Amino acid sequence: MSTPISAPANTPADLQALRELALPAPVPYWPQTVGWLIVLALLLAVALAIAWFAWRRHRKQRYRRLALAELASIATRIGDGAQRAPALADLASLLKRTALAVLPRERVAALSGAAWLDFLQRTHGFDAQSGALLMLVSYGPESQRAAVASADAQRLVDAARDWIAHHHVEI
Repeated sequence: MSTPISAPANTPADLQALRELALPAPVPYWPQTVGWLIVLALLLAVALAIAWFAWRRHRKQRYRRLALAELASIATRIGDGAQRAPALADLASLLKRTALAVLPRERVAALSGAAWLDFLQRTHGFDAQSGALLMLVSYGPESQRAAVASADAQRLVDAARDWIAHHHVEI
């Protein structure tokens, strides 16, 4: 005695009665309240101000980047013993031109000797040993420049690089 199997409760007529679930409206990406719009505007203004100040600083520091690039070229020439004397003279000239790039000519161009070393010391601690060597390569004869040891020349290059990268302009 087997009992007949009855049909399932979900018949095609029941499936026709089913409807899709109502989904909520998608969440908008744009803020809905005025407060968030104000916060967004302030953040945009701050980001623009930071970008503008960074761009201005980058433009103002261009002379440093150019001077450091020229110093790198001079440093490679200093490594060659035959080109050391003219390269050391170019190094002294580079320091003066770098100072002239940011300060009025009246304040920097006339500086020489102890006054020039004092200026380098005041603007970023150019040490006395490097200063004495700078005086030698600036005002000494070419034979003395050619006799400068490689280690001393490298110390002068390092002092010049430090001064170019970190000097503070006097106002």
